Parts: sequence; C-alpha cells; structure tokens
Amino acid sequence: MNNLFNGKSSVIRGVSSNAAEQKATYRFLDNENVTEPELIKACCERTGQLCKGKHVLVLSDTTEINLQRHIGRLEQDSGVGLVGNNRDIGFFAHLGLVIDAEAYQALGFSSIQLWHRPETKESKEQRDYDNLPIEDKESYKWIGCGKDSKELLKDAESITVISDRESDIYEMFTDLPDGKTHLIIRSRFNRYTEEGSRIYERLEKSTAAGSYTIDIGENLRRKTQKRTAKLEVKYCEVFIKKPGKKKGKDEREEQIKIWVVEAKETGKTNGVCWRLLTTHKIESFADALQVIQWYRARWWIEEVFRLLKSKGYQIEDSQLENGWAIRKLTIMILQTILRVMQMLVAYHSNEKQDAKIAFTEDEIVCLEKVGKQNEGKSEKLKNPSIKGTLKWAAWIIARLGGWKGYESQRNPGPITIKNGLDKFQNIYNGWCIAMATLEEDVGTQ
Repeated sequence: MNNLFNGKSSVIRGVSSNAAEQKATYRFLDNENVTEPELIKACCERTGQLCKGKHVLVLSDTTEINLQRHIGRLEQDSGVGLVGNNRDIGFFAHLGLVIDAEAYQALGFSSIQLWHRPETKESKEQRDYDNLPIEDKESYKWIGCGKDSKELLKDAESITVISDRESDIYEMFTDLPDGKTHLIIRSRFNRYTEEGSRIYERLEKSTAAGSYTIDIGENLRRKTQKRTAKLEVKYCEVFIKKPGKKKGKDEREEQIKIWVVEAKETGKTNGVCWRLLTTHKIESFADALQVIQWYRARWWIEEVFRLLKSKGYQIEDSQLENGWAIRKLTIMILQTILRVMQMLVAYHSNEKQDAKIAFTEDEIVCLEKVGKQNEGKSEKLKNPSIKGTLKWAAWIIARLGGWKGYESQRNPGPITIKNGLDKFQNIYNGWCIAMATLEEDVGTQ
C-alpha cells in the first residue's frame, strides 16, 4: 500500500511491486467493510487536535473528478454519475483545507464531501429549483463544509471560512457566523443594501484607504503577461438584504451586517478586482489588507486539486473499475497530498515548527542520514534550517526531488516536494528492512 500512496500515479498496476501487492490493494479498496465515512473520519480526525487554541483558515472549494474516458470499464451504479457538464461521468469532491492563520501551515482537512449527480437527473425547471430550500440544493455543500468545520474545530480559538464566488449565498451569512466563526467570500452578486443602493455603488462612493502592489505571473490561458500591479483598497460597512425570492420562505434574518473590502488594480480596464464580503470587523487599511491576505491563501486548496489530478497523483487515470473504490482511493491520496502541502508551506516560511507534524520519529532519524548525504562541501549547499524542524525536513525532501539546493535558485514547488517524498519513502522502506535485519542478526548472536 505504501507504493500506491507514495508513487507517481493512482494506477495501481504501475506502482505495485508485485502481483500479490496489487491484489491486496484491490481487495482493500473493494472491501465493503472499509467505508467512505470511516476513511473521511480517519483523514480528518487529527486536524481538530492540531488546531486547538489557534486561529485557523478553512479554505473551501470543489473539484470534479472526470472519469468519462473509462466509461466502458466502470461498473454501473458504483458511486459515479453526471458531473459538471451533465454529460460526462465522474464525481465531485468538496474539501475544507485547514491552514494556521499565523504560520500559514497546512494542518489537515476539516470536511470532505463526495457525491455525484444521478444520470436521470431532472432539469432545474422540473425540480422547481429556485423554490427549493437551500438544504435540498447542491450548493448546500458550502454550508455543509462550514458546519463540519465548526464541529471538528470546536477547540480552535477562531475559524475563518474562505471561499470563492459560487459560495456567495445569503444562507452562508445567516447559518455559519457566530462568536468565533467568520466568513470571507468573494462577491458574486451586487447585492442590495438596507438603503436601497447596491454594495458596488457604496464601494464606488467610498474613499480609498490606501494601496499596495503585487507581482502577477504570466498566464498563457488568459493571455496575460507578467507585471506588477498597483491595487487600490476600499472598504465599507453594509447591511445586505435578504433576496426577494427568499422572503417569507424561512425564518432567517431579513438583513445582515457585513463588511465589504475591494482591492482593484489601477490604470487597467480589465485588471485585478477582488470584492470580498466578510464578517470580520474592518476599521482600518491594515484590517482590510489582512482580509485580502487571508483570501489569497485560497491558492493552497487549488494546489491540492492540482496534485490530486493532472500534475500529481492523476486520480482521473485510475484503472479501477468500481467508482466507490476510486472515491476511497481519492480520500486516501488526500492524506499524502496534505504532507506535500505541509512541506511546501514549511519551506516558504521562517517558522520553527517541529518535523513531527508530518514525520514519525523513525522517519526523522532516517531523514537525518539522508540529509547528510545530500549536503555539499560548500556552505551554500548546507541545510540552513534548524535540525528537527519541518523546514529542515522540507530542505532534504526538496533535494531528493531534484532541487539543486542553492538559495539563489527558484524555490521548490509542490511537484518537486511530491517527487522528493516519493523517493524518500522508497529509501525509508529500505532503511526499515535493513534495521530489522540488523536487529535479527544481533538477536541471534
């Protein structure tokens, strides 16, 4: 099983050492006693402990696992159905990735929801979708993630749930916030305020609180070039009104107080423009910048999906014939991806976090041996971090993944870290066998 979760893909035949291991993996994933809820619980349970007393960010988002290429092989009624275009076959995964708001360290998952649409799904008109309660809509996934997170992270000092435009739902603001739970949601709708105006008009009339610059990389898909952008920041307090079509349908509040933060690129017609709705009180330019910074942490969950799919474990290439088995495999791979993210965040930070966040004591001993072999003679090729810290471990893993080790070189990315972890696991497995053999030899003398 180690090869499966530390190999370069989710194709079991390609990462199994022998036929027996391949067969054992298939049996495990097909075992009905190994249930999806139990795997989700195992994947999330440690997160609550790591978050005790911390302010954490819950990055919430959805990805689609498209299995249309395998439609002729997949078993019928086995956990797959329609996906985004309502034609292809696959399933959805909605995650809550938990990040330490101060150290920006990945701590775990607070929510994992997997589902598919029935192949005989009725149209929105047939279901009278607009009049359905939010609990009966697919969009309830956003609220469900928030509620899962509040339950699992009950010992955290505070929780900020962060999500993109699709989650701009009135019920998010009525059902989730409390004394220690906040929201940061990118605005999708130009909502009405209590004054009768709309929130974008209120922003336009507001005075700029300040500005800052960010570096924007080249994007071939969007045909944008690398540049430095100056963003002007505005904020205001508003009372958003309950949408007209929802009035009288439930007992939720008719209006809610929130703050709106805008970061808009100057001097460019179609430049960067983030409008964020938050329950955090904004009283200064610094407060507004903090909310923007937390929102930008959404990058991490996008990296999780990237590692799960095309640039990492390639879950959509799985050769399994049972959809439920592929869903179980997805959950288990997420645990390995978490380790990749922990390494990545550790390398990019100055925090002296313990390597035990991601490695066992035996693995740390093995890492020390491997690290010495990967250091060069010059000071420039020495591990610069404190021994036993997560950043120290990340340097070693990055070296194993092909990174040259020079500080002047581009920092290692998630794929480099993943490749390093793959290689380390193979080294560690061999090291364990050697240590066990040595103990046996000593015992027989």
